[in-house]
Amino acid sequence: MLLNQSSQRNSLVLSLAISLALLSGCGGSGGGESNAVTNTKTTVTETTWVKGNFNSASSFAARCENPRSGASPITGEAYPDKAGSELLEKFWQRSFTNETYLWYQDVIDQDPNNFSLVEYFDQLKTMEVTDSGALKDQFHWMEPTSGVEERSQLGVTYGYGISYDRQQTQITPRKWVVKNVTPETQAALQGVSRGSTLLEIDGADFVNGTSQAELDTINAGLSSQVEGEEHIFKFADLNGSEYEVTLATAAISGVPVQIAKTIDTPQGKVGYFLFNTFGNATAEKDLFDSFTQFKEDNITDLVVDLRYNGGGFLALSSQLAYMVAGKEATQGKTYDRLIYNDKLSADNRNIGFYDTTIDLRRLIGGDSIISANQPLPTLDLSRVYVLTTGSSCSASESFMNSLRGIDVEVIQIGETTCGKPYGFVSEDNCGSTYFTVQFRGENHKGFGDYADGFIPATLPEAGKLAQVQGCPIKEDYLHALGDEQELLLSSALYYQVNNTCPEIAESVSLHTGSLHGVGVYNKSQQAIENSVEQRIKVRTPLQNAIIDDIYYDKFRNVGVKANAEK
Repeated sequence: MLLNQSSQRNSLVLSLAISLALLSGCGGSGGGESNAVTNTKTTVTETTWVKGNFNSASSFAARCENPRSGASPITGEAYPDKAGSELLEKFWQRSFTNETYLWYQDVIDQDPNNFSLVEYFDQLKTMEVTDSGALKDQFHWMEPTSGVEERSQLGVTYGYGISYDRQQTQITPRKWVVKNVTPETQAALQGVSRGSTLLEIDGADFVNGTSQAELDTINAGLSSQVEGEEHIFKFADLNGSEYEVTLATAAISGVPVQIAKTIDTPQGKVGYFLFNTFGNATAEKDLFDSFTQFKEDNITDLVVDLRYNGGGFLALSSQLAYMVAGKEATQGKTYDRLIYNDKLSADNRNIGFYDTTIDLRRLIGGDSIISANQPLPTLDLSRVYVLTTGSSCSASESFMNSLRGIDVEVIQIGETTCGKPYGFVSEDNCGSTYFTVQFRGENHKGFGDYADGFIPATLPEAGKLAQVQGCPIKEDYLHALGDEQELLLSSALYYQVNNTCPEIAESVSLHTGSLHGVGVYNKSQQAIENSVEQRIKVRTPLQNAIIDDIYYDKFRNVGVKANAEK
């Protein structure tokens, strides 16, 4: 989860604002420099590192080694950059962290002169671990602002529209399996199928290739950002038959609600929808239309498929929870309570359940696609089935946690979620956007301790609130998403009838006896992968969760207005 503030905020302007403080003057570079950078609001008088001494982040903001000029072609906002240095950018990182980071006390204050820009930010975080031994903060990230703006404003990313289950990446034999293909992309039109295994890219052996030339070819194909650039991919389908497709890099528009349908069963009508991201502003209309149809169909049960949903706008997650539970169950209740560090405790606040449309696309600077202030359709359900994997993160987990906080029964089918009860306000500085954990979330009952993910368990242990009633099952890719025979969906339909989990053949079941199930399996595998030098350029599901967490302008004002009207 992430909060995206408008560019001219009042509160938290020194620490959480997306806008960059406008400074004038000149700066140098190198260690131990001293600068006099003046502004009507603040002055930088010293950039000699003194352990434990911090100037305000605003005094270093927008003082860039390579300042941009003009305005963003996507947002139209003028760049605030002024001449500065990499050292000034690192001092901004340091102060920004000290002011806003949830666990700022755990950060070791080190001399920025001893690190590159990226290396310095990488270590500005806690090194504490969770109960499972995983790092508590796996969400510390920076990336070019231009890419963030394209995703948040335009809803596009560059690629081919294929998402993979990266079962093994850095250790040969590598294994990537296609888990989903975005509709209407070249990959979909050329028949790239779910369950296919990647074999080659441009003739380079993806499975066993280890030479630098092969790795360079593989990375060039996987990471192409040049629109129209073609690459040849070879796959093997579920039957072992090999096929090749030529795919051109394209701007891929996400399809948030990929499937929404009503399934007739002897027990009644079951709604199913595959929801892939809360991070696309067009999703609000899709959700509204889908639930309007579910209500007209008089469904009695609902399966929410969040297996590939890495998160996004908390407001959309709140709307979804409201539409599932209804007015009576949510009235006066907290969807999520945001808790900041002790320096920012005045900003702790409750987010309620959104009961009307907010026209999110317009709020972030685009064209209106749904009128604001329309009452949301509701299903008034007391139970919901949620399909999850380790790629279910952030706002997806907030959705589950919020419903559990108001006593709506959540039946979790699938794998342990990624574990992200934390959020942040993305902050731009000098062409980079920074994501650093700034708050944690709790539901109406005060629970938010799921840093190791929500864990489906057939018999949850007493007091282990991160364990959720349900079925620990690993998906098998043998059927299309939305097919009633697909393993996770069929398991939810089985549970609806029998109130228990189906027996799954060993070939597709979890190879672990732990109640933590896939969470333990995934984390141990990830540790092995991370111990090897990263040679294939990929983002982890946790990094994708960060990238998916794009929020919208004036969120605070919308939240205050929504709560005031209730």
